[in-house]
Amino acid sequence: MFRSFVFPILVMLCLFSLVYPLSPCSAGPKANAKIEGGDTMPPQKILKKATLKRAKPVSQAVHAKAYCCVDPLTNQIIMERNANEPLPVASLTKLVTAMVVLEHMPLDMKVTVPEHIKTVPRTVIGLKSGDTITVVDLLHGLLIGSGNDCAETLACGFPGGKDKLIEAMNKRVKKLGHTQTTFYTPSGLDRKNDSTEAARNAQDVDSNVSTAKEMAQIARIAFANKIIRSISLKKGHVIIGHAKSTTYPVRTTNKLLKDNLPLYGGKTGFTHRAGHCLASEFRPGKNVLLIVVLGSPDHFRDTRLVYKNALKKSDSGKGSAPTPSSQKTASTK
Repeated sequence: MFRSFVFPILVMLCLFSLVYPLSPCSAGPKANAKIEGGDTMPPQKILKKATLKRAKPVSQAVHAKAYCCVDPLTNQIIMERNANEPLPVASLTKLVTAMVVLEHMPLDMKVTVPEHIKTVPRTVIGLKSGDTITVVDLLHGLLIGSGNDCAETLACGFPGGKDKLIEAMNKRVKKLGHTQTTFYTPSGLDRKNDSTEAARNAQDVDSNVSTAKEMAQIARIAFANKIIRSISLKKGHVIIGHAKSTTYPVRTTNKLLKDNLPLYGGKTGFTHRAGHCLASEFRPGKNVLLIVVLGSPDHFRDTRLVYKNALKKSDSGKGSAPTPSSQKTASTK
């Protein structure tokens, strides 16, 4: 009778051990760790999970081909790389276009959109040929949305036409002493050479060029102009067409306007040849930092990084605080 009682028990224990084998990992309360929901997780899985959760190190390198961070009140360069190398500047050109237009064309002047406007490459606002737009609205499209069609329309309405505008732009920068800055178009787009054979070759073009250092000086003067500065800081605008009763909504191309940064003025630029370009002026506290990046894969990231590092240098005493006399110089127009 005892055997008949014990034998089934032994069989049940054997079966139980097969289904639920004992292991060293389940021997103690510290072998497994609790996770959310009250479940347990083996140590090797915990280690793997922790490894996956580890944040990848963020690169602190500036990837732009060239950049320059300068204190515009003292002209002291705080940080730079290849700042004197001539490079394409794309739509940073439009800062000079705006400067020259403001010197020669009244804000309320109405300009007719030319017939060939549809052939202007992007970025465009979408102006319709034959419409009439005021100079001040065209400047909004030029500086907020970086509209190449706005640049073309302003150029066609400029006294003497497009060639005279480009000539005036080059004279303007040469007067400032900039010897490595040259413009071929008012928009920043590359200009194809005239010959039929050359026109077939996309590489045979003239690009508007400057250096990060010279472009920083140009941007300083541009942002000192209240009209250019105030327009560049707007996130959007609606252009009114007076001949065709059409409206053209414009949105900013400058993502830095979404950041909580003391931005004082800014202009973006891009072509395939130039890469991404950005000119920005910041006024954190008593510091003034003007940053230009050229040929960047991510101009916003690079600008933020240069700004952060330059601000540390300024706060540690390596930068210069504005003086009353230099402050007066920067607040012209």
